[in-house]
Amino acid sequence: MSDYPDVYGLTDFRTQLATLLRDELPDNIGVSGDIPDSIAPPSVYVTWSSPWLTPITFCEYTAAAQIIVIAARIEPGGQYAILESLVGQIVHILKGARIPIRDVTPPYPIIFAGVSYLASSFNILQEMGD
Repeated sequence: MSDYPDVYGLTDFRTQLATLLRDELPDNIGVSGDIPDSIAPPSVYVTWSSPWLTPITFCEYTAAAQIIVIAARIEPGGQYAILESLVGQIVHILKGARIPIRDVTPPYPIIFAGVSYLASSFNILQEMGD
C-alpha cells in the first residue's frame, strides 16, 4: 500500500486522462500528467484547475482538471494552426471517451524559463467520492 493512498481517485483520474491523450495523440506530441520543469512543444500537460474540489454532497466532490496545450514559441506570424489542430484533436479524443469539456480558453501566452509559448487550456469536471 502506498504511503499516500488515492482515496478519492484523484491520481487515477489525472493519470488516466494523460494516458488517454498519450495513446491517442500523434507520437510527436509530448504528453505529461506531471508538472513539467521544462517543455518541448508541441506538448500537452494534465494538471488541476481552480477550484480543485467543489463539494456536491458530504461524500462527493467535483474535481476540476485542466489540460494545458502548448503549441510553439510565440513568434511573428503566429502558430495558430498548430494550436488549432491540437485543440481539434483533443476535442475529438475527449468526445470519443465521453469526457465532458466544461470550456476551452482562447489562445494565451504562457511563460516557461523566460520564453513565451502559445497555449490554450481545456477545463474538465469529474465527479469524485465514496
